[in-house]
Amino acid sequence: MSRLTKTILIIGLILLIYGYLCRQFQIGFFWDSKTIGLIILFITLLSYWIDLRRTRSQKGKKTLWVTIGICILIFGLIVMPVVVFMLKTSDAYATAIEYLKTDPKIKDEIGNVKGFGLIPTGSVGTTTINGAESGSASFEITVQGNNKNKDVTIHLEKTPDKSWTVTDIR
Repeated sequence: MSRLTKTILIIGLILLIYGYLCRQFQIGFFWDSKTIGLIILFITLLSYWIDLRRTRSQKGKKTLWVTIGICILIFGLIVMPVVVFMLKTSDAYATAIEYLKTDPKIKDEIGNVKGFGLIPTGSVGTTTINGAESGSASFEITVQGNNKNKDVTIHLEKTPDKSWTVTDIR
């Protein structure tokens, strides 16, 4: 493993551990470090496999499976920002954010909502039948408040006669 790969690994682990410690001890600074740490660990794995491919190639060993793994990781790292962009620009996400800004239960727990995490996770699924759209969505969003931060899971549903509505929040 090269020095660069080791350095990236250490940074990724520190960010990941810090992200979990933030949640455990209610440290209000840089909650997105958990997600960023995971992304950096994927980049570390990619860097390690590139190093492995280089050394196997120099020794005349087969590199097909390592190359396939590298391609899969690169594909994932390219697709991930696209998926996050699609989630953040969906009507369901906009509805979830507006709901969280005004939810009295959230305000009681964390104070006034100051913002949201950089990278939400979740899914949105819709079905259109004869022009009538229905579906469901689920997001895990970091909500940043005046008093503390909180990871919130919010579920929404859409029926043909209604727009997105929140069905559950945890």
